[in-house]
Amino acid sequence: MTHSFHRAIVLAAACLTLSAGAAGAQDAPVSNRSLVPATFPRWDAGGSIGFLAVKTSDTLTTWSDWEQKAEYRFDLGRYWTTHLKTDVAVSASNAWQDYESLAVTVPGVPRGFLYQNVDRQLFNVAPAVTWQFRENTFMHPYVSGGVRVGLLQEHRYNESDTIRSGSTIYTVPHVDECRTILLARPFVAGGFKSYLSRSVFVRTEGRAGFAQDGMRQLTGIIGIGVDF
Repeated sequence: MTHSFHRAIVLAAACLTLSAGAAGAQDAPVSNRSLVPATFPRWDAGGSIGFLAVKTSDTLTTWSDWEQKAEYRFDLGRYWTTHLKTDVAVSASNAWQDYESLAVTVPGVPRGFLYQNVDRQLFNVAPAVTWQFRENTFMHPYVSGGVRVGLLQEHRYNESDTIRSGSTIYTVPHVDECRTILLARPFVAGGFKSYLSRSVFVRTEGRAGFAQDGMRQLTGIIGIGVDF
């Protein structure tokens, strides 16, 4: 009788232990397979490369069209909520060279010209406010708006030269001038952050900058970044 009673106590204790373990397993959180962390990050940063199209009225080129250049960009953002973020992008275009002819007044010459080489490069700083859609998903679409502040570096130069026009000979002077032009263009942008892991993402984005007469700048980039 005593042995049977002892066995019943041991069996009851074992059943209670198994029941408690099962309940604990049910209460334990299921592992999150989402690529996005449960607590949203405070910062993100990334680097990108893409194309930049700039209307020649922004680059002060004498002909009217669009310049197409490469753009290299670094982004740093600060999250305030899971959706709202402020960020700043710093970018630079590749340098490019134009060849321009300017009219000069020469006595006895109907049309005198001064030929110049012009090297240009555009640097931009673009603060923005970004709204990111959706949570705990693989791909996060977003929209942004801000101001793209550009510094256009320009170097004009040519060698002194003697030119004959009919019976008239004239000399064009040596030119070596540098200047910086400030450009400020409001912009709107839209893109996607596609996560490769819980913190690493690929960013794709299109951005358009405007002036009073319409669109002046257009960019498209792809890059990689990290939340932290």
